Amino acid sequence: MSEMSAADADLAHRVHSGDTRAEAELFTRFRGGIHQIVRRVTGSYALADELTQDTLIVTLRRLRSEPLAEPAKLAAFVAQTARNLAIAERRKALRRRTESGTDEIEEVADMAPDQADSVEADSAATAVRSLLKELRSERDRRILVRHYLDGDDKAEICREWGITESVFHVILFRARKRFLELLDKRGISRIDLFSFVLI
Repeated sequence: MSEMSAADADLAHRVHSGDTRAEAELFTRFRGGIHQIVRRVTGSYALADELTQDTLIVTLRRLRSEPLAEPAKLAAFVAQTARNLAIAERRKALRRRTESGTDEIEEVADMAPDQADSVEADSAATAVRSLLKELRSERDRRILVRHYLDGDDKAEICREWGITESVFHVILFRARKRFLELLDKRGISRIDLFSFVLI
């Protein structure tokens, strides 16, 4: 077993055992590679940021609930998870374009803006803000609201808080993870809210 494979196996075991420092290490070690994979598949830098977070959350949940059959292949597992999510997102985007490509829909789109989407987005934003109030950490609430709902620039937040970009991503990752766990406890599908507001 190579040195890198041994390190990956150790990291996978530590995450499974509940080591929170290992979770942060997983984020730091794989974030850049995941971002490159997703960007290559989707061609979207913005989407790569979002799917990178999703990939890490999926990986963490899997490692917590069940150890990998081959922990030394953690990097391969993460890469495949990233590719699967990126391909699924690309297919959804193609399907949306295909479904919205009919003459009838184009005619309606020319006549007036889609108010239903606007109302649905506003409703989702209201629901998200309500749920955010249930988060115990004030910092979690602030970073999620500023980054996702208010659309504040990442560099601006880093300057105000006196943190580096890497620290920002760790804080955002943990806050997002806690919010997803809150959604799960409430029995709310992430698609119901995040498709309009956070993702």
